[in-house]
Amino acid sequence: FSGPWNQLIHHTKLKTCPMSTNVVLVHTDKPSLAATLCDSVVKSSKAAKEARHSFTLALSGGSIPKMLSLDNMIAAFARQNIEPSFENWHVFLADERIVPPTSPDSNMLALQTDGFLSPPASSNIKPPTSYPIVDSASNTPSEVSAAYEEEVKSVLGSKSAGVFDCVVCGMGEDGHTCSLFPGHALVTSPSTNHVDFITDSPKQPPERITLTFNVLNSSRGVIFAAAGAGKSDVLKAVFKKIDGSEDGPATASAPQSLVCSKDDSQFPCAMVSPSGDGASLLWLVDVAAAASISR
Repeated sequence: FSGPWNQLIHHTKLKTCPMSTNVVLVHTDKPSLAATLCDSVVKSSKAAKEARHSFTLALSGGSIPKMLSLDNMIAAFARQNIEPSFENWHVFLADERIVPPTSPDSNMLALQTDGFLSPPASSNIKPPTSYPIVDSASNTPSEVSAAYEEEVKSVLGSKSAGVFDCVVCGMGEDGHTCSLFPGHALVTSPSTNHVDFITDSPKQPPERITLTFNVLNSSRGVIFAAAGAGKSDVLKAVFKKIDGSEDGPATASAPQSLVCSKDDSQFPCAMVSPSGDGASLLWLVDVAAAASISR
């Protein structure tokens, strides 16, 4: 297992496993999962800034913004003896609902209010550069998508050699990730764009933009975060068996590390598999979500 997250994995077998395997870190609860997620993002940022002086990150909505709260991120910086700063961080949306910026459905608003995108001036923490979608009131979904596509390509091209350093994805109970839904055209006939749009999301609101498999699978690292018993059936279908683990059960201080074989599942979350040189894929789950994976 390569990439900036290998120090999170204590199991010797996992450190050297090939990319055809999947590393799953099982946590006792959602707070410990959130701590590992924040540690992973901070480690990824450190490696990227040492290599290219910038860090490019894409974030999903759902429960991700609260996991990546400012307090949680400050604690992750402290655990790694790094002064908290988001300077030279470039943060994009892995997907976004095409709604006004003040709508409670806006992922960007959630990342600003619940996440770390807008640290208060009193904190003296430099904020990241974040990239909202263009005005949805005066642009069609196609135009919103095209504008975001150009922004993603421009920033990645100038700051990150054309690919994201890290993408944080959630997973729905139907196996969707970003706004890539089972059976949808963007899944059955994957787009060659970096960003595409849908107008018929099975979940409200219907109009959305999303990163595509094209850009997800070219990223340097993808992290999935999934918690709760509602995710267990999908994880059971995605991972056909556990191939190895020498760790004991998850504890409050350390997750359990598993190596799992991925099934030929057509769930969108299972179709994310970064394949670039040195690319990494990490699954962070809690015990409730992992309960049905076969041994």
